[in-house]
Amino acid sequence: MSRFERILSNIVFSLCILLLMAALFRSQLEVPGWLQVSGRLHPVLLHFPSALLLSMMLAIPFRGKWMNVTGLQVLFGRILLLTSLVTVLTALTGVFLSLGDGYDTDLLTRHMWLGTATALLSYVVWQLWSSEKTASLWLNMTSIAGCFALVVGSHFGGSLTHGADFLSFSTEETDVPEIIQRPPVTDSTAIYMAAVQPLLQAKCYVCHNEKKSKGGLIMSDIRKMLAGGKSGAMWVAGDPDNSMIIERLRLDMEDRKHMPPKGKPQLTIEEIELLHRWIAAGADLEKPFNALSETDSLRTLAYSLATSATTAPNTAKSYDFDPANPKDIASLNSPFRVIYPVDYKSPALSVAFFVAAEYKPNMLEECRKIGDQIVSLKLTSMPAGDEALNIITGFNRLEVLDLNGTGISGKGLEKLTKLEKLEQVTLSNTQVSTDQLEKLAKATALRKVYIWRTKATEQDITNLRKKFPGISWESGYQPDPAEQLKLTPPLAKDRDKLVLSKGELFELKHPMAGVTLRYTTDGTEPDSLNSPEYKGPITINGPTQLKVIAVMQGWAKSSVSNFSLFSRGIAPSATYLLTQPGNRYKALGSVSLSDGLKGDSRNVSLNWLGFREVPFIGQFRFDGGQALKRVTLSMAENHGQYIMPPTLITVWGGEDSAKLSIIGKLKPDKPVKESPSMNRIFNVDITPGQYKHVRIQADPIGSLPAWHRGKGDKGWVFVDEVFFE
Repeated sequence: MSRFERILSNIVFSLCILLLMAALFRSQLEVPGWLQVSGRLHPVLLHFPSALLLSMMLAIPFRGKWMNVTGLQVLFGRILLLTSLVTVLTALTGVFLSLGDGYDTDLLTRHMWLGTATALLSYVVWQLWSSEKTASLWLNMTSIAGCFALVVGSHFGGSLTHGADFLSFSTEETDVPEIIQRPPVTDSTAIYMAAVQPLLQAKCYVCHNEKKSKGGLIMSDIRKMLAGGKSGAMWVAGDPDNSMIIERLRLDMEDRKHMPPKGKPQLTIEEIELLHRWIAAGADLEKPFNALSETDSLRTLAYSLATSATTAPNTAKSYDFDPANPKDIASLNSPFRVIYPVDYKSPALSVAFFVAAEYKPNMLEECRKIGDQIVSLKLTSMPAGDEALNIITGFNRLEVLDLNGTGISGKGLEKLTKLEKLEQVTLSNTQVSTDQLEKLAKATALRKVYIWRTKATEQDITNLRKKFPGISWESGYQPDPAEQLKLTPPLAKDRDKLVLSKGELFELKHPMAGVTLRYTTDGTEPDSLNSPEYKGPITINGPTQLKVIAVMQGWAKSSVSNFSLFSRGIAPSATYLLTQPGNRYKALGSVSLSDGLKGDSRNVSLNWLGFREVPFIGQFRFDGGQALKRVTLSMAENHGQYIMPPTLITVWGGEDSAKLSIIGKLKPDKPVKESPSMNRIFNVDITPGQYKHVRIQADPIGSLPAWHRGKGDKGWVFVDEVFFE
């Protein structure tokens, strides 16, 4: 063995030991950022050594007399040693790469250990080859074992990045989950099922599914999606601007944390806006369209996306016309008129208008300078009238036109037949008539028209389908005249005034005249006949769980509005936290327990302290010698965020903080089914007396119940205020 071979052999041996230790203790492995980045060399390195190593290992068992030539043996051995070096480096960078990405755990484990075995066996094969005393049987067996580990390990590696059965003969695409069928859209359809879930399935599931879970996030299973990934929960209900999914969508395309990754289908502006509004409204998975008013912006946007195809043309289509002048695009772009390419580096442009109050007719006229590149135009809810059609007909490459909710009457609609490439038109929520639609149907390329909530009746639509079978006439949901619309829930006149002085008044309101409000103050559900009628401000004399509904003849009653109201009570002299909340839910620390700032259970990132791994334990000091008889905790319950009532609340009291005795306990009722998020009041009656120190503990549930999506996982307890009487 030459000096070169001895030095290189020692290097490979050392790297083999490092590789084995890294694989064995991967879960405890911490490497600096620059070394973890080196893991990206793994896919660069693996192809050449894999092919070369496989060829050489296969050659060994079938070597003939030609291998007895001394010079050839030495050359073969040196190539084998160099290949072993690169193989070990490939496996080692693979371990580093696995630290930063979330993949299927079982596939990753199999791939890592088979890759490690391949690297170690490659070094053993070289040692056996270079040893003249080793029987050829061992050399042959080790070579065959190395080939087996390499082939099977490559299969699991391919499955990690390209989906299961990557090396099988199946031609099915396993990387993409089964397409979710949209339910028929009616007023009682859940907004999540109709609009949000199909959006996530189309743009997110390919990287976040059971087979490939980037960042540890699985979105193809609702329970696992709500549990979040390595970076935490996808969203904070009620707080879109602090929600992970919105933050990632808004990042620059070049940022490696931008989602979806560069090169993948991106969300449109209206799709991002849908997610933002849905999260702001509480990210409720069950809330139907009829729970929102007819004019609610979330309802309008969700209904539009749920009952229409994408507003952009097929991004797979290529365009050979010249691009627009970048300076023209830059001058036209604004917060109210957004221009963007339909695909990466495509000359074709989409134009979308936002905020009706900011729309001016000249804003559409100004788009003539890029008219030859516009293939998609969105004027949803803009006050554009029939005069806009004269400008639109100048966009001769237009394929998709959205006039949903505009002011057009349909007069002059036949002008659009001049657009030879026009494939799709949305005319929902306009005054267009059947006669005008028949004129539009003469457009040569037209294939789909959306006409729900126009002057066209069901019979008219049936006739259009018979007369123009080559066009898909989408009517969406046709409301039943006998179906009652649902009232919106009552509101607090001052929604920030939830902590009151004893005897203070609390006022309610409703935006619709003639509505009757019915309420309860004992936590029970109000009904439309027997519950007290709200006739004026309600006097609050202590912690009150106020539930209110709106009722009116000819309308379906509203959903229940839930108000947790508190009296200020006796203020502690000092407040301490004996356990620490989760990193994302620290609010202002112990100050939050007595600052009078109430949180909203739909937005637990503001004013709330959240505990999961440890119980909430707070300690309070009273220097005034006041007598106490009750402790009240304001807590959140949000099943979608895994936030449950505590399993037990225990209160200690005494003169010496080191020698406290139990003075009260409360075991809250356990929820038996999923229900809307709400603020909860928990009153703990304590042994009356004067206490200088009071300690309160609230225990989170250790295992979520079987009915919950996250059954078996740990639950949270959230507290924002503690009151004393």
